[in-house]
Amino acid sequence: MWSSLLTFLGLLGSGIQAGALLMVLYGVCPTFRRLPVPEWMSLHVSLDRSIERYMPAVNLTTGGATLLLLFTAQDPAARLLRGLALACNIALALMSELVNVRINKAIARRVAAAAPAAPAAAGGVLTVPPPDEAEERRLVAVRERWIHWHRWRTLDIVLGFALLVTALLTVSG
Repeated sequence: MWSSLLTFLGLLGSGIQAGALLMVLYGVCPTFRRLPVPEWMSLHVSLDRSIERYMPAVNLTTGGATLLLLFTAQDPAARLLRGLALACNIALALMSELVNVRINKAIARRVAAAAPAAPAAAGGVLTVPPPDEAEERRLVAVRERWIHWHRWRTLDIVLGFALLVTALLTVSG
């Protein structure tokens, strides 16, 4: 029973993460690139406020369930696949915290600093004044760095999800 519950939690969490990050990669990132820098920054901060409420908890739950599952009786091949999936989960957390979250916080500080000069528009979205040309180039480079690392996070967790599915099929098959 515990093995089934842990398998379910690991698969569910990893699947949610993979799906969410794929949606951001293929839906949100192209939108980020099309927006002028001030609008991108406002949208980025708004989305991050929503995502930061649940993504760390999903990552911890997924990683914890997968870690505990490693200590249950199972086929050695399934254990190896789950161990590799756990490594993907840890890599996702590291990439997120060391790169993307730091960029998110820097963007949020920049938007917050602009907020007193530009009141929030209807719906609570902050209006950010346009940066000068040099600052705009720097911010576009920051946006590209965020997208670059987001692509790696997405690839990583999709691989982790595939490893967990393969481990389940190894046990079931």
